[in-house]
Amino acid sequence: MKGLTRKAEEALLGAALFRPEALASMRWIPPGAFSRPDHAALWQTLHGIDFSKVSPNEVPATVTAAVAGIEEQGIRQLLTPSRLAQLASSCPDPRTAPLYGGMTLEAAIHRSVEHAGEQLRETARQAEVDQARQALEHADKTGQRLAALDAAWKAAPEVVRNLLDTKPEQSVTPVPRTGRARTDLQAEAETVASLLYQPGQLAEVTGWLQKNDFSHPELAAVYQAMVTLDERHAPIDALTVAWEAQRQPGAQPSEQVLAELEQAGMGGTAAYTGEQVLHTAALDHLDAAGFDMRNYGRHPGLAPGALVDHAEQALQPVIADHERIRHAEREPEMASDKEPAPGTPDPSPEIPSPEPEMEMDL
Repeated sequence: MKGLTRKAEEALLGAALFRPEALASMRWIPPGAFSRPDHAALWQTLHGIDFSKVSPNEVPATVTAAVAGIEEQGIRQLLTPSRLAQLASSCPDPRTAPLYGGMTLEAAIHRSVEHAGEQLRETARQAEVDQARQALEHADKTGQRLAALDAAWKAAPEVVRNLLDTKPEQSVTPVPRTGRARTDLQAEAETVASLLYQPGQLAEVTGWLQKNDFSHPELAAVYQAMVTLDERHAPIDALTVAWEAQRQPGAQPSEQVLAELEQAGMGGTAAYTGEQVLHTAALDHLDAAGFDMRNYGRHPGLAPGALVDHAEQALQPVIADHERIRHAEREPEMASDKEPAPGTPDPSPEIPSPEPEMEMDL
């Protein structure tokens, strides 16, 4: 696609050099849409010239003089008079400039979505667990960028969008990742063991902790069984949990896992370790969203409108996670930034006040 992108940009610039009077109607194409800095600089320079005061014979000299005023020497050296003449003569049809502009903008949107996905993955993999909320705020900014891309595309002439914004013949689905990027099996096991030991803690976590937050399928099954039993106001112990879990599709907890959970149980810790499980899952979902967005951006079959829609859908689980983390933090009795000291089971465990949040520059 890079070769076609370069040709589309060259065709657009060539059309502008051949028919500069048409530039006024193409301000919807920002300089940032070009993949090369010399192309972007030339486009910006052309828009700075009032061609209504320039005769056709004077266009080459006027453009050359304007290019000479570009600050960066390296760019000036790329935009030689011979290069400008080559661009002017290489355009297939100057009358098709708006379509070439739409193709240039479409390629820029693909690059932007791909880059945004890579940034999300980097953020997800570098953030510490207690920085999950700050990392997810990066996703909020990505959503704003997607909205800006959508607005830029909608600013293009309708005829251009109708020609380029075609639906793919086949549905586009992302290639699944090979595995989770972030897991914390210890926190998962401690959370489930604590809940099994003291089921009264379920009221503290069920508002924001979900089955899919657990990467271990057997622990996820135990947690979901306890949630179901709690909703029915049924007794919760290893036997009732095993009985309820068999009704659910998917993995079943083994006797060994249930026995280990019974032995490891400790009351009063589920909110703390459960928040770690949630934060770890949220960072993994952020990585997954970035993975999907990157692949969508690389898919040439996605037109701009569909590409932005797919990218926004990829962000939805992350947005939901952000709200769940806010929910957990709004309820001090549900979550704490300090791990409570081990102690005997207490129906009303004392929970320390939270520490100030760690700030993270994203």
